[in-house]
Amino acid sequence: MYQVLNKVFKTQVFSKKICLVALYGSFLSLSTQMLYSHLALFLKFGCDVSDSQIATIDGFVEFFSYFTRVFAGAFSDYIYNRKLLLIIGCSIAVVVKPIFAVTHSVFSVFLSEIIERLGSGVQASPRDALIADLSAPSKLGTSFGFCKSLKTVGGVLGSIIALVIIWISSNNYRLLFVLSAIPAICSLFCVLKIKVPRIKPPAGGKQFDNPFQKKYLKSMDRNFWKIIVLAFFCEVGHFGESLLTLRSTQFFSQTLSGMTSIFAALGQILFSYFIGIASDKINRITLLKINLALLLFAYTLVLLDTPGFIFLFGVLIICGQYAAMQLLFLSMINLHVSVNLRGTAIGIFYCVIGAAYMFSTNICGFLCVNLGYESSFLYSMVMSCSAMVIAHRFTKISD
Repeated sequence: MYQVLNKVFKTQVFSKKICLVALYGSFLSLSTQMLYSHLALFLKFGCDVSDSQIATIDGFVEFFSYFTRVFAGAFSDYIYNRKLLLIIGCSIAVVVKPIFAVTHSVFSVFLSEIIERLGSGVQASPRDALIADLSAPSKLGTSFGFCKSLKTVGGVLGSIIALVIIWISSNNYRLLFVLSAIPAICSLFCVLKIKVPRIKPPAGGKQFDNPFQKKYLKSMDRNFWKIIVLAFFCEVGHFGESLLTLRSTQFFSQTLSGMTSIFAALGQILFSYFIGIASDKINRITLLKINLALLLFAYTLVLLDTPGFIFLFGVLIICGQYAAMQLLFLSMINLHVSVNLRGTAIGIFYCVIGAAYMFSTNICGFLCVNLGYESSFLYSMVMSCSAMVIAHRFTKISD
């Protein structure tokens, strides 16, 4: 399988281990996207939940997932074992997906989302740290881009499969939620096949050493914290994809609104892999500023009263840029911390952008209900401009 993937992506830099990690992410993303591509519509039309409440729930559960990643990443550094956390997170995903099919209230859906996001959070930081462990420093961006792209291919397939199931079953969301567990089982099989290298404790360190000790945190240099600050301002304008899905109902029928997730995933595929390759050859802060400029252009497209296909093009760019920015930050972070702190550093990054995302989704949800969708997009444009100014100030962050 990994030889086929190398031919498709026209490069031989990917080992069998990296390809298995990428396939693991792809199947897990397929499962998750089957669920979340229609969850907002299920809440609105099946549980009579308002747009503002959906945005609030979306922001909170995502923050919970990101907050979990701090401890999951640190724990993977503590036990020097990434694979165990991947297995636990994937197992939670397998078990929780069918639970959505028996939910009948907002609270039960919310609780199910919390459990599902817990599984996602447990495996995310260790997975990204494992990618860095298995990659050469000169190919770090390429590896992250490859894994992100293949992960998003799974998301596209998940959205398409979900759309077909919803179409055939006449909007039977519960059937969709049950079937979404199948690719999660495939993901679990992939992670069990990964043979990971044993991480050695640093000089003077020991097995089961707390990564939050002062001596370790002080080793995270000034550039690392600049990257974290910049990541916060880039993410604080990021509204939830659920708002884009709900906005799409002004252009398409309830059933066809699931196309929004397909275009969101396509954008991530198109931008992640090629920007990942470019980040190994071009200054990453320069690429980040280009991404922010494209974001401003895309917000303009979704802000204006444009035809439906122009709106979908804007969705493609917006979601693609946020995915690309995330892999740029992950590449920079892994170049500024030691091997034994990768999981902890990635967890800190995820927690910070999770807090920014929760703040942003609540602001956008409030603006959407009280002033319309346009006000949410304007807010995101202002935040992207602020991030561009800060990125310009931090141009001298070394790669």
